[in-house]
Amino acid sequence: MGHRVFVSGRRAAGLLAAMLAFALPGPVLAQGTAKSGDILWSDAPKRVDKQKQELERLPATSAQKTEAKEERYPLHLKRTLPYVVIDSVSFKQEGKKYRLADLDPVPAAKTCKNPDGLRWACGLKSRVALSRLLRAKPIRCAPLGEKDGFVLVECVRNEKDLGGQMAAAGYAVMSAGKDRYRTEEDEARSKKSGVWAEAATASN
Repeated sequence: MGHRVFVSGRRAAGLLAAMLAFALPGPVLAQGTAKSGDILWSDAPKRVDKQKQELERLPATSAQKTEAKEERYPLHLKRTLPYVVIDSVSFKQEGKKYRLADLDPVPAAKTCKNPDGLRWACGLKSRVALSRLLRAKPIRCAPLGEKDGFVLVECVRNEKDLGGQMAAAGYAVMSAGKDRYRTEEDEARSKKSGVWAEAATASN
């Protein structure tokens, strides 16, 4: 019969811990860093001496301030409110009058003749053209000053300049000394559009 070996509870726990230490993989210390008697793990809080730390410290960077981009067309006209069209470059909403900058209107009484010699109300049609542009889509404008009780504005509809559209259609003309819409007006002249139709005459 074999001999039975009786081991005390404390000794048995020590033997079991030693067996597990050899059987299970565990953390490996870098060569030369471990010393006899070092405590690898401890539940007790330990004070860290910042002066003795050898960790690399990166210089602090100040947070970059992001400035909100200024909106080019801050004036948003309310599509739900009615416009009162004064002429082909001017209109009124909520009692405030606006005029497309650098353009002069086509007189409402002006008449023109088409290539066939037929007379048509180009002045009235110019006014109607602005009315349709204002009602079609939301309008955003940039105030550029005031003159004669009007707020001078540069406006866009679908990101297209309202003044440029009116000038290209021949329904508005450049103001004296202004050159903003030179390309659009030259286009209207070459196509004989609007007031640039041949034999334009003033109505009595």
